[in-house]
Amino acid sequence: MSRFTVSKCICHKKDFTEIKNFVEENGISSVRELQELKYCSCGCGLCEPYIELMLKTGETSFEPGAFYKRKSK
Repeated sequence: MSRFTVSKCICHKKDFTEIKNFVEENGISSVRELQELKYCSCGCGLCEPYIELMLKTGETSFEPGAFYKRKSK
């Protein structure tokens, strides 16, 4: 297990906990909606798969590559 975690959208300086709260408060169900609002995940895009995983699982901190590891199972 990595000692590093992925827990924020670095382009928008928002951690996934903040994003999760925004999603719940505003009834958002997709990364696309967040991108259209320019809230997060519309800069470099590196957080996009992790935000997708957050939307599915409710988790807000991930091991690097977690999305891809879980997808291949």
